[in-house]
Amino acid sequence: MSTNDVKSARRVLDILQFFAATQAPATLSQISAGLGIPKSSCLALLDTLEGDGYAHQTAGRYYLTRRWLNEARTVAEHDQLTTRIRPTLEALRDELGETLILAQRSGDHVVYLDVAEPDRIVRFTARVGQLKPLHASASGRALLGAMAPAEREALASRLSLDRYTSQTVKTHKQLLRLIETEATRGWHVNLAEHQADTLSVAAPLVLYGTVLALVVGAPLDRSAAKADAIGQTLLAAGRQLAQRIDGPAVSPAK
Repeated sequence: MSTNDVKSARRVLDILQFFAATQAPATLSQISAGLGIPKSSCLALLDTLEGDGYAHQTAGRYYLTRRWLNEARTVAEHDQLTTRIRPTLEALRDELGETLILAQRSGDHVVYLDVAEPDRIVRFTARVGQLKPLHASASGRALLGAMAPAEREALASRLSLDRYTSQTVKTHKQLLRLIETEATRGWHVNLAEHQADTLSVAAPLVLYGTVLALVVGAPLDRSAAKADAIGQTLLAAGRQLAQRIDGPAVSPAK
């Protein structure tokens, strides 16, 4: 794939995210300015999307069509990973009364693959595709903890360790020590390290040879005292899930 192809793919995603953020039709000038690209390039992309039924134009303003939604639903319905794990997320959400998340490492971040939120006014909110820092999230440390020690140390040593709250881990040595301690226990706990007043608990899950993380996100004041109980629940659920889907349980690398 050429550099131009990669740039065009990035710009199509930028257009999708532009309309997701603005939630309103926009002129060519508005879209071009919002994306920071030349009008000619923007027009070429919009013409392609319009010609393939992904965008429409009314009175000089563009908007995306429901074809995106229809095809996204089809893709989601046939995701063999998330569709098999979704019932477990929903069962844990109902049991614990908190938000359940399926996460995976993407480079130096964690990406959320699926989210099941409880029907509560006050809850931990998350969205599919959301990125979190590896060092300041329970999910990130669970994923790091499942790596072989040498690989984990190499990755952790290059993380920037951005500070989000006063509780964020400060040094690479502290991070590695924390990961090792929590990995031995089996689950990882984040107490207001990325967002104040929130808690997350995560346990690794190995399926099809891929390391994932089962995560609970919750308000800190409601769940801090239950963090270890939540961790034990996630650990047991992950083992049962791996046994059912992937055969005999596979322990993360030590």
